[in-house]
Amino acid sequence: MIKVLLDTNIFIDADRGLGSYGQRIIELVINNKLVGVISRSVKNENNLIIDKLIKDSALKNQVAKYFGKCKKVDPVNINVQLEDREDVKILAAAVAGQVEFLITEDRHLLDLDVYQGLKILRPKDWGQWWERQQDESGETWNSWARNLLGK
Repeated sequence: MIKVLLDTNIFIDADRGLGSYGQRIIELVINNKLVGVISRSVKNENNLIIDKLIKDSALKNQVAKYFGKCKKVDPVNINVQLEDREDVKILAAAVAGQVEFLITEDRHLLDLDVYQGLKILRPKDWGQWWERQQDESGETWNSWARNLLGK
């Protein structure tokens, strides 16, 4: 199964609404279509930001479910120079979890493009990749939308 690590800004993206790519990716982890990976330090950062910026209690509950589904990892030491040193812990957790994708809106991380084999993508770009991987009809996204709408 594909492993992903979501940067904190993806949870902010999810606050835009049920159709956001952030929301879709969180749902895929909750529904066991993807394996989410997280470290203690990344989760702590996520919780701090979520508590400050997200007021929607349903989304907070959903994020708690997401965290509960995630594989916990201890970050590894990596040798990378990033303008924002806080980004190193996110990248270190992604490497430790051997994720295929680090999903972020952070330009410092996006500038890397690929690091030790893991791809660093925006949520929209990842979502488009995922959709192409499913099937020609896009059934996975269609199924997700039907579930969301209760149809």
